[in-house]
Amino acid sequence: MFSFTPFARRLVATVLMLVCGAATVTAGGPAVGEFTKRWNGRRIVVKSTLYTVSYDEVGRTGIHHNGKQAGLTIATPEGQYYEFDSPGPDDEDVVEQTPDDVVSEMSTRFVRAYHLDIGIVKTITPLSLRQYEPGVVLIVDSIKVERTRVRFAFRRAGEAPAANEEFATSLTIEWPMPLSKSFGERDGIEGVLQRFIEPL
Repeated sequence: MFSFTPFARRLVATVLMLVCGAATVTAGGPAVGEFTKRWNGRRIVVKSTLYTVSYDEVGRTGIHHNGKQAGLTIATPEGQYYEFDSPGPDDEDVVEQTPDDVVSEMSTRFVRAYHLDIGIVKTITPLSLRQYEPGVVLIVDSIKVERTRVRFAFRRAGEAPAANEEFATSLTIEWPMPLSKSFGERDGIEGVLQRFIEPL
């Protein structure tokens, strides 16, 4: 039976941390760069409705952030669902089968004690649900490739500069396994993507 010295135990723990951490690294490399370059800044037309929730948030220090927006649509190879990312590490994300159910859950969740522990405060208050219907033209504003997800953020495609800079919605493609460094999943991801948008 093996017996590890304290130094050996620390070394093993460090190696395990490095190995586990390596598994969560965001996919990268030339293939991902070429993919994001192809899509970023492109005008697209919506093919399947995308949803955005507008909400107010009260931060940890009590500062109010009014009129924040978040896209809700999550697409998978098999279908779709809707998700609101929680504002803090102690809160669970809201995951539902319809956008209305997400807004309903947002209305009842997200409360915490004031920082002085005097009463409670509602940290998230949903205001409205916006739909971007088929035929609407948007611009790809940014693309974020994560471990198992590719998140597209869209802005409005209006003529005025202010309209061009305004966030509209997002679409997140969730892949069933971690994305490879070679990004061999690209064709499948674009297949899912094209159920919802089409480049112009």
